[in-house]
Parts: sequence; structure tokens; C-alpha cells
Amino acid sequence: QRNWVIKDYDEEFRMVAAKDNQQVRLLRTQVIHIHDDEDDDDVCLNICNYCRKTLLKMRYYDRRKRRTVFFSCVLLLLLLMVLLVTTFVRESGSAIATDDGRQQSASPIVADESAQLQYNSTDTILSSAAAVSTIPEVTIPEPFNTTIANINEPFETGRDVPYFFHIPRAAGSTVKDILGRCAYVRIAWNATATMEGLKHARDTQLVQSGQVDMITTQYLHEGATLFDGQEHRGRCFTFMRHPIERAVSLFHYLGIASHEPTYDPQLRYISIEMWARSKRIEHNWMTRFLSNELLGDLTPRHLEIAKAVLRQKCLVGLMEEKSESWLRFQKFFGWQFYTQEMRECRDELMNWKWSGKHRHDLVPEDSPAWELLYKQNILDMELYDYARQMFV
Repeated sequence: QRNWVIKDYDEEFRMVAAKDNQQVRLLRTQVIHIHDDEDDDDVCLNICNYCRKTLLKMRYYDRRKRRTVFFSCVLLLLLLMVLLVTTFVRESGSAIATDDGRQQSASPIVADESAQLQYNSTDTILSSAAAVSTIPEVTIPEPFNTTIANINEPFETGRDVPYFFHIPRAAGSTVKDILGRCAYVRIAWNATATMEGLKHARDTQLVQSGQVDMITTQYLHEGATLFDGQEHRGRCFTFMRHPIERAVSLFHYLGIASHEPTYDPQLRYISIEMWARSKRIEHNWMTRFLSNELLGDLTPRHLEIAKAVLRQKCLVGLMEEKSESWLRFQKFFGWQFYTQEMRECRDELMNWKWSGKHRHDLVPEDSPAWELLYKQNILDMELYDYARQMFV
């Protein structure tokens, strides 16, 4: 009986020992040693019983290990499914949030639905140096080229009228507040903010009436029709801001600015990445409005037109150089802040209490949101770099 038990366990030990288990090898050595000794049957049988329990325990742990591997694989599959479903929901949420029947305005100051613009997210953008080099000499569109004086011509009081190109979320409201509230410049505030307002101002000859000292609008080329180019010339100036910083500011602003016609409370519940993937996002806003291509695809030629407008027609200020920009504006147009009260008013609005001020998170340059916004504004990025070179 002892020999049969030992032989039986010896065969099973051989199979289990193939798994390189050190404990099994040691027990097998002990059993073989007792088998060869043949002295103590009780000791041999006790060891065999111990071996039986050990083998059962090993089988239990082996089954447990297989179950652990199995359930780990199931858990990984479930996590993968959750990830895929989450991605699908995010993409669907973006589509639902943008297909609600409304169109995103090009700017928060547009006051009527008919003037809102929808941009094509598949702009044809060729930004390589080789493509730009093949563009022929561009011509600034009329009547802007005729009615707006060149920047190298001196400002003529009584003939020239300051013409502010209002780029949304780029200190536009601050400019109007400082000039209107601190320097007492007469401004046609919201009268020229829309296409309909500009048409009414043209029909009523607002510039020729002498009732305003400055015209401000985001529709640069349409607003140029208010001037005749002879007795009343427009003198263009503007503040520009880094395109991605401006886009981030606009996203956060439109979600809280309940007084704006384009106020959109849904923006508070989506991420800026979802916004950047949606139809709400602006596409090269500055290039569009400077080149007068408000709808349709953009090409490098539009970028060159926008550069020509800035280079030949506009006095450019930068948000990152506010103080220096204001000094240039004041010197060119002859604006004076005579009293201490006027100067304090200007400094306060410029540096501490500017209009539309709100805090929001910044977008890191190496983040997915930054990359999405960059792709949507690649022409504006090049245009802004060009403006910075002009400013130096």
C-alpha cells in the first residue's frame, strides 16, 4: 500500500513539478527518500497525507489565479467599452449642442439675428510659404481703399474722422469707454454695430452731420461707406489680441454675458474643446473682416489683403502693449486728457476697471484645446505675428 501511494504521488509530483514549484520538488524528494529507506510506514503515510493537502491547496490557488486573470480581462474590456461610449457621447453632445437651429454670431455685439454669420468649418487654408509666395499683388477692396486715408498721411482735423475697427474681446469696449467717458469724445456707440445700423447711418449722413467725433464698428468695409473720401475721410485704428487668447476669452464671456444678444448659457456646461470642435467656433475672424470675406472659404490671398489693410490703412495697437498703444493713439489723433480727473479716469479704465472684465482659466499651449483653436485660427495667428512686427 505504501509503495502504491508513493508511486501515485510521485507521478502527480512529476506533473506539478513541471510548473517549477520549489515546494513540490522538496516534498517529492522527501517521499522518494522515505521510499528508499523503507523504515517507517507511519512517517511515510503522514508525509503522503501532507502532500495530498499541499496538492489540493496548489490546485485551489491555481484555479484562483485563473479566475483572477479571467476577471481582470473582463474588467479591462468593460473599461474599454466605457471609454468608447464616453467618446461617442462627447462627440454626440457637441453635435447636439451646435445643431439647435441657431447660428453663432461673428461677434458678441451684433444686435440682430439676420446679421449673424455662420462660418464654414472646412476653410480652404494654404499657409505654406511656397503658396504665399505665388500670390500676386493684392488690391484693397473698394470703397475702403478710397474712403479711408493711408496711414502715412498726416491727420487733418476737420476732415478726418477716427474710425475704430472693433475686434471683439480685444479692448474694444475699453477704447470706447475711455474716449467717451474720460476724453468726452462723441461716439456713435451702438448705432453702427450692425449692418442695419450702418445702413441707417449712411442714409442719414451721420458722418457729414458732424454729430459724432468717431465711428466704431466691427464691419470694417461696410462702415467705410459712411465716408466720402474727400471732405470726410476715415482714419482707421484698432486693438489686436492674440487669436487664441481672444477665442478663450470669447468662449467664457458669451456664457455669462446675459446682456449680450449672442449670450449662450449652454457654453457654461460644455468644455472649450467641445466648443472648438463645434460650429459655434470662429474661424479666422480678423482675417475675414479685414479682407471682407465674411462667408465662404479663405485662401492665402485673403490673408495678404488683410495684411495690406493693416499695413496701408490702420494704426495698430496691441493688447499686450496697451500703454504704448494708447500713447500712439493719443499722439496721432491729438486726444488730450487735460485734467487729473481725466487722466485718472483713463488709467482706471485701462488697467483696473475695464468693461467686460471677468476671470477665467487659461488654456495651456501644449493642451488639446490649444491645438484645436490654433487649427481654427491659423491665418489669424500669422496675421497677428505680422501686426506685432509692424508694431515694433
